[in-house]
Amino acid sequence: MACPYFYPVARFETSPWSVPPRLPLGNAFSGECRAPGNSAQPDETRVREICNFGYGRDRCEQFPAESTADAIRFHVAKDAGELIEIQYVFEKDCWPGEHGTVHMSACATLQRQADAYLESYLRRRNEA
Repeated sequence: MACPYFYPVARFETSPWSVPPRLPLGNAFSGECRAPGNSAQPDETRVREICNFGYGRDRCEQFPAESTADAIRFHVAKDAGELIEIQYVFEKDCWPGEHGTVHMSACATLQRQADAYLESYLRRRNEA
């Protein structure tokens, strides 16, 4: 379960684990903290140990006290070739909360471009 405020950017190419743990996102990722009001970027150790695994409440000073979720769990619900349905569950205090599904294209380039477009749109919308 990854931190709900973790924005993964790139997969880590090296691993500090001799036997890698089961990672919520499938691999360990470098990335950014998108917690509200956060201006500091977490160091690599924090990203590996907290951001990638979630449950940063009481372990990370950037984690918002009023957060409605501690972590997000993902699961492939359906793989139909080009269209993959991913199920997500927000968790708080180890209990499930909000949940739903996201339909994703198996075409990674198209998906990342759509993500970039959405980021730009949301930035413009929020600045208006």
